[in-house]
Amino acid sequence: MKNLFLVFTLSILFFSCKQKKETPNTLENSSAAINDTLTKNLKSAFEKEAIIGFSVAVVDDKGLIYENGFGYTDIEQKKPYTSNTTQNIASISKTLIGIALLKAQELGKLNIDDPINNYLPFKIINPHYPEQPILIKHLAYHTSSITDLDEVYSKSYVLEKSKHNDNEGVYEWFSKPEDKISQIEFMRNSLTENGKWYQNEIFLKTEPGKTREYSNIGAGLCAYIIESATGQSYESFTKEYILKPLKMKASGWSSKDIDTTNRSRLFAHQKMMIAEYSLITKADGGFITSSQDLGLFLTELIKGYKGSGTLLSKASYQKLFEKQQFPNVKTNQEFGIFMEFSDEFIRIKDQIIGHNGSDPGVMTAMYFNPETEIGRILLVNTDSDFNDNFWPEVQEIWRSLIHYESQIDTNHTNR
Repeated sequence: MKNLFLVFTLSILFFSCKQKKETPNTLENSSAAINDTLTKNLKSAFEKEAIIGFSVAVVDDKGLIYENGFGYTDIEQKKPYTSNTTQNIASISKTLIGIALLKAQELGKLNIDDPINNYLPFKIINPHYPEQPILIKHLAYHTSSITDLDEVYSKSYVLEKSKHNDNEGVYEWFSKPEDKISQIEFMRNSLTENGKWYQNEIFLKTEPGKTREYSNIGAGLCAYIIESATGQSYESFTKEYILKPLKMKASGWSSKDIDTTNRSRLFAHQKMMIAEYSLITKADGGFITSSQDLGLFLTELIKGYKGSGTLLSKASYQKLFEKQQFPNVKTNQEFGIFMEFSDEFIRIKDQIIGHNGSDPGVMTAMYFNPETEIGRILLVNTDSDFNDNFWPEVQEIWRSLIHYESQIDTNHTNR
């Protein structure tokens, strides 16, 4: 009986060890199958042919889970769009302003409750409420009462060159290269009473701090205040306190900061590129990065939300993600500092935190799910206005990423 019991016990131990030994392989095979399914679904979405090139990344607080690129970066369709391809990412850029703003506060350079005029070489006043100061935090929550008039804000878009090929489309409102001015000149011309583009209508008839009105100019002004307060250019400040610590080596604010051979052209449609341009107020939409590099930033945001971020203190991250509501937002949507809490994106129900962006030839999204602690990135190099299949294709891509997230949610902590 003892021998039989010993054999039986050893059999159980052997089976148990074999089970434990096989578990990682089983998980690895399962993950590979899930990844293959996502790749297949994304390829299927790309076959709608509305988008010329795009990339995706999925991350958690440990780093990258999935990355891939589809389509092309050039009109000849010879150079593939990959997860290392860079492009400007439009308004997702504003999330860096949020980090930079709170870092400047940590360094004792400013306080977000301060009036903006404490840091400006000129005065910006809402003419409808001249006694009510605009505060830095009003810029951060888009409640400054500064609004984007198309005829003013469009002057921020400047062509890189004067002459263009037949397959390069030029929007009539793009500024010419010779009309490019500094950011501080742009702000002075737009927002001060003696500015050459100034209009009372650039300010809402509501008290600063009371009404949320999304403002690109306001975001750009916030970045300039960071410059003024720190005595350091915004580009240099973000490189020192965001890009270098996160090792975002493929990212920057201009062509001189990146490997231009990896940069994608932007498209109106398959037969027409959009002429190359830059933004005077680059902080609000001109950040250049890849989905892989941006994934490093999104991982940090997830960690920061959990209280374990490295760029800011725990208290600063709590402030970044502190929920605010504004009475004029009828959907009851909540907002952080240059951060959005949303239960829907592109008409798809989705509990997420982050930001999206749109510019000529650009559509982007960067969000994470606070429940699953998984983030998704989508970068697109094609304009949304020229093909009826554009948004259905984007929706199919986003649904594929949501489905992928649901599949990996149960075991991603075992990575």
